[in-house]
Amino acid sequence: MDVIKLIEDAIEAEREAVRTYKQGAELAEDPETRTFFEQLVGWEQEHERILKERLATLKLIRGDQS
Repeated sequence: MDVIKLIEDAIEAEREAVRTYKQGAELAEDPETRTFFEQLVGWEQEHERILKERLATLKLIRGDQS
């Protein structure tokens, strides 16, 4: 597997985690659990941002325009 593909897959995994944790926050019956899931959402979104930056850098280094 190519590193670019691996990072693209990781980005999708982070997006899926965000969807899952948002659902958890919606279903949470108490504020503490809701806050917990919302915190997880934030972490996953930060992971996605970092991965996107790395992906863009690698594509630039490789001269990949896609």
